[in-house]
Amino acid sequence: MRIAQLVSLQESVPPRGKNGLEYMVHYLTEELVSRGHEVTLFATADSVTSARLVDVLPYPMSRGNLFGLSSTHYALTVMAKAAEMACEFDIIHSHLGAPAYYFANLIDTPIIETVHSAHRDAACLKQEKPLQKYCADRKDRFYNIHHAFVSRSQKERFAPKKNFSVIHNGIDLQDFTFNSELGEYFAYLGYITEEKGPHLAIQAARQAGVKLKLAGNYYGCEKYFQKEIEPYLEKGRIEYVGVLDPQARNKFLGNAKALLFPIQWEEPFGLVMIEAMACGTPVIGFDRAAVAEVVKDGKTGFVTDNVQAMAQSIKDVGLLSRADCRRSVEKDFSVKKMADGYEKIYQKIIDKKRN
Repeated sequence: MRIAQLVSLQESVPPRGKNGLEYMVHYLTEELVSRGHEVTLFATADSVTSARLVDVLPYPMSRGNLFGLSSTHYALTVMAKAAEMACEFDIIHSHLGAPAYYFANLIDTPIIETVHSAHRDAACLKQEKPLQKYCADRKDRFYNIHHAFVSRSQKERFAPKKNFSVIHNGIDLQDFTFNSELGEYFAYLGYITEEKGPHLAIQAARQAGVKLKLAGNYYGCEKYFQKEIEPYLEKGRIEYVGVLDPQARNKFLGNAKALLFPIQWEEPFGLVMIEAMACGTPVIGFDRAAVAEVVKDGKTGFVTDNVQAMAQSIKDVGLLSRADCRRSVEKDFSVKKMADGYEKIYQKIIDKKRN
């Protein structure tokens, strides 16, 4: 198949910092190329890929906004460029969001969009009259392309009535070293924001009397960090270790007893959960978003309801098998499993278009 992969230029592929979407596109692109597909990646010039690279900007927006435009303008630029080259592809796979479906009626090549975030445009489709009248055109375009959701919980909240699939994110297990030994601390890894709940991880660790290390960026959330995180930092008990590169992340997760994931919003997936389990590290998370979909309660972690339950589960983490955690990722969340899913749906969409 001739496949186009489109990213929004927020980060290069793979990203230099922590950005799950670009990692997923990188993993998928490399796997598809290895399977013999002709893949073209629309991304920044500093991206590293085995596919043909169509560079749309010299570097990502995270390193500086070249023209002072909004992220939507850059996403539209990517989609427009792919549309101009549409005859070169059997299918266009967008990771852009809304700009993709506005092109559905303008080109013959079918489009699939992976929904990596909360799909706010779907809310428009649910409006009652009189607003529904003004959403009709958007609704038609929205239904005109295939949507791939990254979890069942995400699909249940935002899925259209037709043209959708659920394909879980997958990772390259070679990037994550399995550690069979129980670590000396518990870990939190992710953006240091209120909706991710690191302050609740601190509360649970303090209640359980265990050591916790937090890693991640708090850029833009400085006040939250100063109020909810910094006052509780104590060497040897609650420590903040900063932002980690991929190698440090691998070691950080592998050496932990468990990952604490007290999520406070309906996150579409939660990539850090499978990254931890790939290292053999179980996950203790709150029962919302995709947690119960990813974590097998009592086997690869614990699905809890509140801080008190998380603190209790911390004490029981030694009952879990780290080998089971790794096997779960190998079986259900590998890049090969993800690529299998996309290959099947690509072919289905292409065949439908031809018929």
